[in-house]
Amino acid sequence: MILIYVAFHKGEWKMKAAVLQSGKKILDIREVPVPQLRPGQVKIKIKACGICGSDVHLVIHGTLKCKHFPRIPGHESSGVIEEVGENVSRFQKGDRVVISAGTSCGVCSYCKAGYDNLCKDVGVFGFDRDGGFAEYNIVEERYLYSLPDTIPFDQGAILADAVSTPYHAIRYRGNIQNGDTVAIFGCGGLGIHAVAVARAMTDGKVIALDVERGPLENAAKYGADEIINLKEIRNPGKTLKEVTNGVDLLADFSGYMSNIEESLRAMNPGGRIVLVGIGRQPLKFQIPFILIERMISVLGSYGSDRRAIPELIDLYLKGKINLSHSITSHHTLEELNQCLEDLDERKGNPIRFIIQP
Repeated sequence: MILIYVAFHKGEWKMKAAVLQSGKKILDIREVPVPQLRPGQVKIKIKACGICGSDVHLVIHGTLKCKHFPRIPGHESSGVIEEVGENVSRFQKGDRVVISAGTSCGVCSYCKAGYDNLCKDVGVFGFDRDGGFAEYNIVEERYLYSLPDTIPFDQGAILADAVSTPYHAIRYRGNIQNGDTVAIFGCGGLGIHAVAVARAMTDGKVIALDVERGPLENAAKYGADEIINLKEIRNPGKTLKEVTNGVDLLADFSGYMSNIEESLRAMNPGGRIVLVGIGRQPLKFQIPFILIERMISVLGSYGSDRRAIPELIDLYLKGKINLSHSITSHHTLEELNQCLEDLDERKGNPIRFIIQP
């Protein structure tokens, strides 16, 4: 028999959650009230929530901030609907779902068109409102995507950000075409899935570049044709040119502009450079003549819109992408703080630790 830890105290239901307090660098695992269900919302029993690098920056380093405290982090979650509020029409009790990582106003022209990531009020679960490191979450119906029975909850959870963000960058901003040669700089939690997405969408070469051996080993598991350790070469552009006939699509998840500048001469005419990673230094980019002469596009990419998760599910069901390599291990809420430390220190070459509240 499985016992769900939800208690009733003084007229209100309580649940276990990981709570971040202002000024603290550790999460408190404690009881909090279960939020009340409002019209248009659903109550979800969280089955899996991935730990993202941004959670490390939020909790341990404090380089990312919440709007308000206390806050329950976690923005890569999946679960089962336990209760639906009034005016909910697309989902019912018992449905398996993925919760979008991003939040938005829902009424502006961008949101109505499905481009929530362009909303001026765009936010993130776990930062701007409570997230998935808890037994339950209450969210609006529009943030949900149906999760087929054939996709495990852990792999479904990371579709919310770890996979959908690079998918949006590669598929829509980079406009990948079959046959394209693709170079991925930075193979951490997002970049590694850019390798997986690129491998699923092109028969051309996929090259992964990083400064650490572990992420490159992960990239090889996801089908990279070449893995290049940036510490072992002097000029990425020269090396890329040597192993390819030129790069059609370059996606950067590292945030280091020097990688881009040094790789320009490896770009084919009409090539696309997509910037996703945010480094510690401001992004400064001088425009050389080659960028104009070869008509190379430089594009930014943030999060994903509503197309990404359904299309990724379709790729999964067709056998073109499998995320089993990404699931490092499963943990309880009580083990969450240790997982954050291990991810920060890269212990065991992790991709995604999964919390099962």
